[in-house]
Amino acid sequence: MSLIVVDSREKPRAIESILEYFEHKGIKYVVSKMLFGDYMDYNRPEIVIDRKQNIAELAKNCTVEHERFKREMERARDAGATLYILVQQNRYIDRGEHIKVERPLDLIRWSNKHTIVTGEKVYRVLVSWMAKYPIKVVFCTKQDTGYNILKILYEEQK
Repeated sequence: MSLIVVDSREKPRAIESILEYFEHKGIKYVVSKMLFGDYMDYNRPEIVIDRKQNIAELAKNCTVEHERFKREMERARDAGATLYILVQQNRYIDRGEHIKVERPLDLIRWSNKHTIVTGEKVYRVLVSWMAKYPIKVVFCTKQDTGYNILKILYEEQK
């Protein structure tokens, strides 16, 4: 991996630990406006990562911001890129039970008291998108985001 491009619209405070992780690992990065997504290897622009703060942000992209996010996926497809949606939440609580999220199907029981959007709706939208666009959805903890960005970019190079 040579140089990671970080989208300039990422909020500095939100990605502080990610950039610190890159620096700790000796990974060079540059901040620049990207046409879609938030992270990519400069030499391999066909793999792009779009970071989501949590499942609620993903749900918002699947519903309220559906058209805007659809245009982003279309730009990725038209550029010949695979867009990884990296969600910084890999568990939630449903009726007192801790649910681990490893794939979109695990969202079925998700809910949020601040929205009427259901996990089932998010799941159905994601399945539809995965059939139409070159996207993959990955879940992780906030602490492991930097690691997962490098893992995705590195593993996809093999």
